[in-house]
Amino acid sequence: MKKKCILFDWGNIVESHHTGYSCYKAWDDLLKKCGYKEKVSLLDFIHKYHLNYISNMDEFEKVFEKMSKDNNFIVSFSEFIDLYRSIFSKIDYYKDVALFEESLKDKCFIGIFSNLCFLDRERLEKQVDLEKYDYLFFSYELGLEKPDLEIFLNVSKKLPFDKKDILFVDDSKDNIDMAKKIGWNTLLCTGLDLDKIKDECLKFIGGK
Repeated sequence: MKKKCILFDWGNIVESHHTGYSCYKAWDDLLKKCGYKEKVSLLDFIHKYHLNYISNMDEFEKVFEKMSKDNNFIVSFSEFIDLYRSIFSKIDYYKDVALFEESLKDKCFIGIFSNLCFLDRERLEKQVDLEKYDYLFFSYELGLEKPDLEIFLNVSKKLPFDKKDILFVDDSKDNIDMAKKIGWNTLLCTGLDLDKIKDECLKFIGGK
């Protein structure tokens, strides 16, 4: 009988942030096509407009209007969305990590816990079978974002497991520290650390 749960972050665990065609490269290409010329951190840009909170197209259009006004974009909203979908569909992901996650389903409960907007989910559904995951926790649905303590407490309440029976896998030390604070087991790594992910996950669930 399955008694434990492993929650995986998506960005830089399954989806590439640093190798091949990465999420950051996609954002860079998208913003360049929009006429964006500022030299600020892409993460700062994403956080400034709270992009990981956007849950529908109407919200996205309102945010786009502000982004466009602030940064003198040269594309319309419909062009922006078409570019977003086209460019972000090229992002590489670690198929071997995704396959390993799915392989755990018979041994424990598995879930994704990630900061994403609703358009990102379209991409995930093309990369993996989300129905194979028992739990999906996305920032745009919860209205909160990691590493906010409230989102961790919210997710913890939704999981029918003792905290000692939850393992959280993420590439951000801030997120890992918050998970530790509420009593979860944690693993700090990236998708390039597949052997480490396998070893620690199997050790956690008592597998081999």
